Amino acid sequence: MKKEGVPMIAAIIYWVVVVGLIVWGVWMAILSAYWAGQKQNGNIFFIAIMNTLGALAGLLVWWVFNNQHWQYYWLSSNVNTTNLLGIVLICYVVLIVIEFFQGRSIKPAATK
Repeated sequence: MKKEGVPMIAAIIYWVVVVGLIVWGVWMAILSAYWAGQKQNGNIFFIAIMNTLGALAGLLVWWVFNNQHWQYYWLSSNVNTTNLLGIVLICYVVLIVIEFFQGRSIKPAATK
């Protein structure tokens, strides 16, 4: 039995996630640069954790949308995907690694 659904819902969800991840990543990169200038390493480390959660959500969307049968199962419609979401996820991994190393608090050297 064929499911009937809104034909554009898959495309709307896909592009909202892609654009949302791009905007969120740029905003978090700006905040990371600002907090690096302010020497607030804890905030940068927290942003790395939030970006990891966002990347995992993006990876789930990428996984579902790269399989036409899963798209139809979950959304009752299909959308042709682009490589943009994969590129965004790679950029997230790079950003998370940079934030992780930048966010570690450096302990002062012990004095004798």
